[in-house]
Amino acid sequence: MTGLFATIIIVASLAMAAWALVHLLLNRPMSRALHSSQLVIAALFILLAIGGIVQMIGSDRDFARVEFVGYLALSPVIPIGSWWWTRGDRTRIGSAIIVVVGLVMPVLVARIQQVWTGGG
Repeated sequence: MTGLFATIIIVASLAMAAWALVHLLLNRPMSRALHSSQLVIAALFILLAIGGIVQMIGSDRDFARVEFVGYLALSPVIPIGSWWWTRGDRTRIGSAIIVVVGLVMPVLVARIQQVWTGGG
């Protein structure tokens, strides 16, 4: 749960946030590719959820399993929700929403890793 895939998600989320920040600062309308990047992040989180649940089933470690599954199951909702929200708003506000989502998702990955290791 703390491997390369989690790092890829963190980097992808931060890259999306940086890309949206450029749009925001340059006062450019949100591009279709930037808007779609939210669905890519959601897909990565869906894969993380599947892998995390499979790892949990095969593990006899003691950690908060319900909290772990809750984080895994609900984390894709954030980028999907922001995609839905920004589909009608291609202005600076839409870019700002993507910046926030891009910064929140790495924190969720870190929290999922904390729960996996039994911390916090």
